[in-house]
Amino acid sequence: MITEMLKPENVRIVTEACDWERAIEISTQALVDQGYITEQYPKTIIETTKKHGAYYVLCPDVALAHARPEDGVVKKQLALTLFRHPICFPNKKDTVRLIITLAAEDSNSHLDVLAQLAELLNDDSRIKLCVNMDSTEKLYEEFVRG
Repeated sequence: MITEMLKPENVRIVTEACDWERAIEISTQALVDQGYITEQYPKTIIETTKKHGAYYVLCPDVALAHARPEDGVVKKQLALTLFRHPICFPNKKDTVRLIITLAAEDSNSHLDVLAQLAELLNDDSRIKLCVNMDSTEKLYEEFVRG
């Protein structure tokens, strides 16, 4: 369940990031600050992106930033960061405004959450609604309602 992995304090709305690397740092910061991931986790996402591209850009406006559990996950958790200005990622034509950061402890415990996220992200009208929200409370509620 998303409600088990997403805390309201891990939902943020940010004006902009100077580049995609800074966007990854911003979108993971709440999880680092709370001890869900180590500083190595965002560094690994950035390094992997430089090597393999932004494999985690799922569709226009949405990215699911993640790395492997052994790259610095302490405890499973999600974070949502909505950027007012779109972010360009390497080798992607679609820009991103919503970065969902996934910290998974293992290969299986987060699969239910991914299924819920897939359902939400398969609905273009819900994505549009989310990227145009003006409050973290509304964004949180949209995600936890599944």
